[in-house]
Amino acid sequence: MNQNLSALMIGLAGATITLSAYSQTVVSSTQCITVGLLVLMFGLIVKEGFMSF
Repeated sequence: MNQNLSALMIGLAGATITLSAYSQTVVSSTQCITVGLLVLMFGLIVKEGFMSF
């Protein structure tokens, strides 16, 4: 899988986690948004080439 596709998949996972904060009750919405944003940041790091996945 190339670098752009990996970053896209990670970004979609992060967006899904972030948006699920409003519809789930397992963890608090603040924790869910924080984890989602961290996953999005990881996707950006992969996209920029600082880390390969």
